[in-house]
Amino acid sequence: MVGESGGGRDSRGMTSIVGNLLLVATVVFLGAVLAIGSFAYLDGVGAPTATADFTYERTPAGLEMTPKALSTAVDVQLNGKRVATFSEDAAGRTVLLPTAPGDRITAVSRDGEQTVLVDTTVDDRSEVGDFIAYYTFDSTSGSELVDRSGNGNDGTLSGSPTWTGNSLQFGGNDHVDVRNLAVPGRTVSEFTVAVAYRQDGSSDRVNQLVEHYNGGNEWFLENPGASGNQYRTEFAVNFPSTSISSGSTYTTGQRHVAVGTFDGSTYELYVDGDRVGSDSYDSAVNMGDLVIGADAPNGNSQTLDGEIYEIRLYYTAFGEEEIRVISTAMG
Repeated sequence: MVGESGGGRDSRGMTSIVGNLLLVATVVFLGAVLAIGSFAYLDGVGAPTATADFTYERTPAGLEMTPKALSTAVDVQLNGKRVATFSEDAAGRTVLLPTAPGDRITAVSRDGEQTVLVDTTVDDRSEVGDFIAYYTFDSTSGSELVDRSGNGNDGTLSGSPTWTGNSLQFGGNDHVDVRNLAVPGRTVSEFTVAVAYRQDGSSDRVNQLVEHYNGGNEWFLENPGASGNQYRTEFAVNFPSTSISSGSTYTTGQRHVAVGTFDGSTYELYVDGDRVGSDSYDSAVNMGDLVIGADAPNGNSQTLDGEIYEIRLYYTAFGEEEIRVISTAMG
């Protein structure tokens, strides 16, 4: 068995990514590229001479990546975006990769050879975070919003929202309905919701990003009425008695990432990775229906004028560091 109790990392074993166990991938270049486990290792420019040894461990927010040994500095990319750099002496330093289904992890040496040390696609439930639902909005047509978490929480488009290829454009009475959210085999007692979006235009009405409804309880992320082209963002876990609003204002026409997290007693609001509000409220968390881009339960008011690029809904409450990393990946 690989891994030790107490969260320690076993340096003896080597395995592909499976279950919730410690994951190890080693690559050694001896004039050629050697593929080990489930990873594919590719040639870079020049004769490959770099060596690297990484471990991977699943967390509720994604995979932690730790170099055990490096012969050169390495850039780590998630879906082509650099998310971390390991110096040659960075052995033992851990970074969080907020992996979601379909993500691609790449590690490239920073020397002149630019050797690709790791190139793998995350496609297993044991390699990603604690998702309730995950929406990428990268379709080009159709009336269904696919839940890529594997939990089957697909949504149905209502009105005439427009697919752009990397987002869904909302206007008028457009919204998406997701009925009967569920995580098979799990009772949800806390959550984190993250939305990458852009609000367009200026309006004195509420622009709803996402709202969850269960009986008399509702939680949401929304942008209350704008003043000119400036607006605030609000997070509620049991409206109207429990809500917090950002102290800062944001400008229409710009992309932002709003995150709300609730652990059953404390709820916090983050915008672009910065905590902008927090408060306390004791309550159970129940799964119900989700409306994207409009007010729940019917989706006929507080409609969003703008685009949504990505939504992540987790069954775990996250702290500041996890939310910062998730916001960077979504931004």
